[in-house]
Amino acid sequence: MYANPERNEHEALVTRLRKHYGNGIEIGGYSHNDLLRLRKLDAQREAEVARAHAAKPLNDAMGQLAAQHRRAMAAWQQIELGQRGIAENGREHQILGFDITLLDPAEMPKKVDASSQTVDGYDEATAEMSRIASDLESRARKINSAVSQWAQYTPEQQNRALLLAIADWLGRFEAPSQ
Repeated sequence: MYANPERNEHEALVTRLRKHYGNGIEIGGYSHNDLLRLRKLDAQREAEVARAHAAKPLNDAMGQLAAQHRRAMAAWQQIELGQRGIAENGREHQILGFDITLLDPAEMPKKVDASSQTVDGYDEATAEMSRIASDLESRARKINSAVSQWAQYTPEQQNRALLLAIADWLGRFEAPSQ
């Protein structure tokens, strides 16, 4: 059977263009002018694919920076929740020796801007944002651990913990016996 090379080329072009642009693209028929237009669109498609491929590392670096910022924001929100939980029993936590400096207001983390529009610039900004996120997560863990531990105690356990903390504190002030 005779195969028309223009028809084969036309079908290959249509397949590639529909895959890239979707089914809404106007294709036309098998005429010479339609084939020229499809070749031009295919060249544009190839250029777009090449640009997207070249931009992928930079886009990935931008995505990693955004992910670290989201991580920092989530930790900041956990700090806010934990601080409200500590505030409900603030005196008790202070007696138990909770680090009250952790209750200082936490500033909302701002996204670190890249020093340049390069992968290296975004990697540096991502490293800084990761450090900020780790610090906030550590603070959130300490606060929320204290809140969780206190909430799990029964009233008797809470009283016992407070009495032992006071006894320990008073024991530090006793004069050494001879």
